[in-house]
Amino acid sequence: MEAQPNNPGRKHRLRRRDLVTNIFSLFSEEFERSDAESIWEIEIPMEGIKNYLQEKHSITYKSNHWVYTQLKRYEEELGVKLFRKDCGGKDKQNFFLAIHQPFRTFFQKQHLYVTQKLKVANGVYDQIKNFALEVKRGEPVTMLMGAGTTLYLLAGILANKSWEDDIRYTIFTHNVGCLREFIDPRVNHRNFEVFTPQGWVDPITYTILERDNALLTSRGYDFIVQGTSCVCEGKLYIESEQERARKEAILKNCSGRKILVLTKHEFCDTPLKGCDPYGSLEDYDCIVVPRSSCEAGVRKRYEILFEEHCRRYSPQIISWNYEILTVSG
Repeated sequence: MEAQPNNPGRKHRLRRRDLVTNIFSLFSEEFERSDAESIWEIEIPMEGIKNYLQEKHSITYKSNHWVYTQLKRYEEELGVKLFRKDCGGKDKQNFFLAIHQPFRTFFQKQHLYVTQKLKVANGVYDQIKNFALEVKRGEPVTMLMGAGTTLYLLAGILANKSWEDDIRYTIFTHNVGCLREFIDPRVNHRNFEVFTPQGWVDPITYTILERDNALLTSRGYDFIVQGTSCVCEGKLYIESEQERARKEAILKNCSGRKILVLTKHEFCDTPLKGCDPYGSLEDYDCIVVPRSSCEAGVRKRYEILFEEHCRRYSPQIISWNYEILTVSG
């Protein structure tokens, strides 16, 4: 057996999905501690990965290749590349693991900066729950949920809490990842009314695309939650032209509390090449970002840019895991 527990009550192995999630969490932590400007630069020896799993889950993995084989099988299940192996010399038994580059698809990006995204998703969930209990009082919370993997994680939280909270939702979304969470058999479907636009599915972004955004823009919401790919000089950018047009239409035409979810890695010195901005930070009512769990280390360029552009926004809530900034236009 490749993994031995410390005591009979412990698990022998992590499920492949949990194994992958834990390794990506380790990459996020190592990146925050390092002086690297990109997570793609981080390489972790397999012995370090096994030690991390031992410390976090009390599971001992003996074979480097067995762990790597589980990662490869998970990649085969998803149909995308997540990791690359660097032998770094003649010793084929002891090798380094790095994150495959580039990440273009939803199924790749859902793993990147997963620790930070979960913190942000929980920050948004706390806002929604407080609003539901204090303001709506049994009435459905109306939400527009945008594209992206942070929104997918938020949908997972709402789905997992659907029996416990007993909060009703009316949700409009074109995020296929969110839709999958809301129709999962584990969900209390009596508490969810979900609407989607007509159109076609983009397999790269995992969104439903359409030229007419009337379903999404013809009404108001309690919450409008969106992410973005790039923030440069306070302007917001996204790679997809159709998604750019949709985000612009939503910001201009929809009423409701507009929430921008960021991991801070979106802050750049230069905008996305060939892309026009669809809006700015000032178009939102609040910004939700993660708080670092690591001790003080080297400040990244994106952190400096974040502070330069967001220092004028006052903190509304500061938690151990996230920070909510009120945007003053």
